Amino acid sequence: MTIPRPSSRLRTIQWVSIVLVTLVITINYIDRSTLAVGNLLIRKAFGLNATEIGALQSAWSLSYAFVQIPVGFMLDRLGPRYLVGGALIVWSLAQGAGGLAMTYAQLLWTRIGLGIAESPAYPAGVRITSDWFHARERGSPTGLYNSAGNIGPAIAPPLLTALMLAFGWRAMFVTMGAVGIVGSLIWFLLYRNPHKTALSENDMAYLAENRLATTPVSAEQWSKLFGFRTTWALILLAFCMGYSIWMYQTWIPGYLEMAQHISIKRTGILASVPLVCGIVGCWVGGWFSDALGRWGMSLVGSRKAPCIVGMLLSGFFTAITTQAATATQAVVLISLSVFFLMVSVSGKWALTTAAAPQSYCTSLAGLMNFGGYIGGTVSPIATGFVVDTTGSFVIAFAIGAALTLVGAVILMVLLRAPITSEDLVSPELVPGTAD
Repeated sequence: MTIPRPSSRLRTIQWVSIVLVTLVITINYIDRSTLAVGNLLIRKAFGLNATEIGALQSAWSLSYAFVQIPVGFMLDRLGPRYLVGGALIVWSLAQGAGGLAMTYAQLLWTRIGLGIAESPAYPAGVRITSDWFHARERGSPTGLYNSAGNIGPAIAPPLLTALMLAFGWRAMFVTMGAVGIVGSLIWFLLYRNPHKTALSENDMAYLAENRLATTPVSAEQWSKLFGFRTTWALILLAFCMGYSIWMYQTWIPGYLEMAQHISIKRTGILASVPLVCGIVGCWVGGWFSDALGRWGMSLVGSRKAPCIVGMLLSGFFTAITTQAATATQAVVLISLSVFFLMVSVSGKWALTTAAAPQSYCTSLAGLMNFGGYIGGTVSPIATGFVVDTTGSFVIAFAIGAALTLVGAVILMVLLRAPITSEDLVSPELVPGTAD
């Protein structure tokens, strides 16, 4: 199938939009890192123990996870411009308020507010990609905005630590709040929803399959998504993937210090290597997904393949990591595992735009991301419990490897066909029976 060639103006709009949402997600990840960077000083200021500081992170994670359920529906109804821009303002205010909190309860509520308000950012990447790019060209932009999930954690420690050491942890929170407000102004200045943008006939032909004129999704139509194996395949896949992602993001430094006996100073440097590999993995996964489509694979198949292959290889290298004899071996194996995990992440997010009609793809992405953050909530606790119980990371990493392989099998078995518009509007749809 020949895709109409978009004009240079449309190409500019496309990539400006993707760069903007990548910037928003990067700010999102830096903001959520402030608690980790300020951990010791915050504990000292409020007289907190480790459990209480951990509860602050759990409050953010759970509020973020559960708001993922309705936020995709809201994006599909309202579009990204006002919802993302407004959310960025609200979460920046919550972030700044954290620096002004005088009691533990106030700080807890600011983290809950941060989790709720940050929830539209990642699913918005799905909506923006599906709005502005042809279905067969969404892999590369998906890889770019997904890389923000590694860019943010990679630059957050040195950036936030410098702010904290220079001005204190409270000023660090307030400064990041101000950065977010500036980011929201840039967003509102530059981003437009497609139906508010005048396009040439050729560009309209390029975007024709995106069904820009579809009516907003109703609550009844949205609820029908739960009746499809495809939906549950993505939710369960995301749970398994989220478990592995947060196992690594939470425990790489601890693993290097405890299992490989690396100093804290060296750990900070070595722990960033897998994150950099993850950034590259996102880009490669997005490019490879589009390339498979150009080479003749079906749209759903070209999105599933990188996801499945990436999960299988990530699980393989995670399993081998349990036998790493030196720090060098461990970092190389973890980097390979994270690289392939991020290849699969790009495939997963691109798959949401192929597995459901245009009007429902963000709703599906929100449900999927809910599963991911439930996995991300369970993973750090389960990993810590296993390490405390066994005194080793071997079983903990083996569980992560097993769940990664389970996720690949779930995707292969359950997701056989995309959800169609006819499926969603059919009154005969019986929950649990559709493909």
